[in-house]
Amino acid sequence: MDIVIVLVFASLILVIAAVVFFVARLRGGDFDHGERLSLLPLAEDGAPVAAPGAAGAVADPQEEDSPHGQR
Repeated sequence: MDIVIVLVFASLILVIAAVVFFVARLRGGDFDHGERLSLLPLAEDGAPVAAPGAAGAVADPQEEDSPHGQR
């Protein structure tokens, strides 16, 4: 019977610690960006950005390496 009292006491300590941690994180603002993150896939993309050096890049890099121009 004594172990039941110890288990109830330990369970209450864990529940209180969980509630205190949740309230601390709620006040810390950890959950404020949840709505922004959920709506992020719906945001319009900006203008496409070209990769550096993409304008003068060779379509097939193996063409340069081949001694006879064949693959």
